[in-house]
Amino acid sequence: MDTRRIRALRASKEQVDPWRPLGTVLEDERSPRGGIVPALTVFLAGAECPFTCVFCDLWRQTLDGPTPPGALPTQLRKALAAHAEHLSPNTAIKLYNASNFFDPRAVPPADEPELLKLLAPFPRVTVECHPRLVGDRCLGFARRLPGRLEVAMGLETVHPEALARLNKGMTLEDFDRAAGILLDRGIGIRVFVLLSPPFVPPERAVEWAVRSACYALERGADRVSLIPVRDGNGALQVLRREGVFAPPTLTQLEETLERCLALGQGITAADLWEAWRFASCRECVEDRLARMARMNLSGKVEPRLPCPACGWS
Repeated sequence: MDTRRIRALRASKEQVDPWRPLGTVLEDERSPRGGIVPALTVFLAGAECPFTCVFCDLWRQTLDGPTPPGALPTQLRKALAAHAEHLSPNTAIKLYNASNFFDPRAVPPADEPELLKLLAPFPRVTVECHPRLVGDRCLGFARRLPGRLEVAMGLETVHPEALARLNKGMTLEDFDRAAGILLDRGIGIRVFVLLSPPFVPPERAVEWAVRSACYALERGADRVSLIPVRDGNGALQVLRREGVFAPPTLTQLEETLERCLALGQGITAADLWEAWRFASCRECVEDRLARMARMNLSGKVEPRLPCPACGWS
């Protein structure tokens, strides 16, 4: 499915204020150095990503044009002020702008000095970027940042047919190049892996997600986030009717997390945002989500809790 068709299948965007962050989340996460650290995630409003992936729904809360100069520092100042009393010297920060941090259309270069000043107190700063945009600007930002930079990249899947058809504009060679650059410079790598992307047979969704996580970890990723593909962006409904996409199940997410943790390599965590959508039983869903949340923090597989209503175990 090409870019034009994907965009034609979209619903309308939401109204976005470029001078206010979309939201913030302060939560604990595992540290590559051991232990648990607080992490503040700031969802920034800005320009839409130029890559039109068939599975993506992040475009819903983006601007049609470039991010206005000064908007991102303003958003970040507001987010930090809102959480000032809860931040500590070991708090990490993640800036997610639904695009690419090193795309000048999304993050104006003129904003970098002020952003670096605001980010100076944080020991780890995570930003997201497409592998093909990892280059000189990324390396320069890392050099000027007092803390350690971590770049979050979407590997999505190593399934050869699926990756080529996701309209991501990336090959495994592109990912390997970016990972190599980051690893050589001591920059952290966080990788997004999709569970049950289009064009991967549903019965092999777990297998390919685990293989993709292994691929990322073998190439130096500090951590892997398992992202269950969420239906509803327009293109996915069409692909579902065509029989080449099936939303994942909660059981698949659990099994993928269990198998990844059993590897004993790096940090793997399941993305549990709205994961209740993938549950078929309302009796056990809260307990199962709580179990995965604990496993995300401990890195250890817990025994499954049987459900008398659905027989899950």
